[in-house]
Amino acid sequence: MGMPIFSKDSMTAEERGQALLEGKPLDRVPFILQAFAFSGVNVGYSINDWYTDMQKAFDSGRWTAEQYGAMWLPFAGYPSVGPWEFGGEMKWPLTEYDQCPHAEPAATTEEEAWALKLPEPDKLKETGYIPYFREFARICAAQGLPFCLAMYGPWTTAGNIVGVERLCRWIFKQPDLVHHLVRLATDFLIMVHKIIIDEAGSAQGYFPADSTASASNDMISPKAFKEFVLPYLIEYHTRLIELGVPSINFHLCGDQNANYEFYPQVPLPPLSIISVSHEVDLDKAMATFPEYIIMGNIEPALLQLGKPEQIYETCRVILEKGKKHKRGFAIAPGCELSPPTPPHNVWMVAKAINDFGYYD
Repeated sequence: MGMPIFSKDSMTAEERGQALLEGKPLDRVPFILQAFAFSGVNVGYSINDWYTDMQKAFDSGRWTAEQYGAMWLPFAGYPSVGPWEFGGEMKWPLTEYDQCPHAEPAATTEEEAWALKLPEPDKLKETGYIPYFREFARICAAQGLPFCLAMYGPWTTAGNIVGVERLCRWIFKQPDLVHHLVRLATDFLIMVHKIIIDEAGSAQGYFPADSTASASNDMISPKAFKEFVLPYLIEYHTRLIELGVPSINFHLCGDQNANYEFYPQVPLPPLSIISVSHEVDLDKAMATFPEYIIMGNIEPALLQLGKPEQIYETCRVILEKGKKHKRGFAIAPGCELSPPTPPHNVWMVAKAINDFGYYD
């Protein structure tokens, strides 16, 4: 038989996570699963269960993290917050081909987009996915646990509300409308965060996630990023900091190489984590964000479709780079771990950590 996984651990997962946040020495590199519905499927729930039953989302996340020796921060959410809350039709993952919920755009014409208005806060509390967020916040607060809710930032949320392709076209045809929509999305997101903080009773245990998926260089140019994304990101994070959140999980999704010159302008709380996709080299991310924890950057498609030996070797390279980051590093998928990922492939990440992830 081979060596037991993590046989050299001298810290518990909780101690390791706390030390990572505080910038203290670690025994080994933490593993963060970045797993949404994978956690539910892993323990026998359906994908729809994970997104609609917050107790199952909470429990399956904890059990799956324990199984792989990973660091666990309770989290919930889905990749299309915004359109349902503005009136778009929700599509739940009820067939074998559905991997997550998604909502149809709330507006598809320029006239409809201009007419969009923020919901009243009391109405928003009972609208769309917000009641699920509130339930998850209550579960975590009742146990005194910090938690994370996965939402996108202003630009990507605006794209959710009207459709990403449509928003990108309007950059050229209707730039004023684009600003209107990103402004709307910024204010909407802050309203949601205030609701969640009120539900939890404090901002101190709330670690919101901000993903900039639709701002990748595959979607928009750096020039468009500077005009339509950056100012709202700066405002959005400033307002989150004013609300008192101690950390933001800032996921720079996709190929963001040409945007990295702008990201240091975006304010972050001291305990924030920069989540790096596989398209960006870790050395570049660590040089850009020397004062923040870095997390990443295993390609999710490799984890789902790759051979175990490929995953093991990729993780070796990532671990050897990441261990050099003085502020702290956690190995993780470069985006969400997809539900069909073979469990053995996830186990290969743990094996690589056991072989290459310990600090001297």
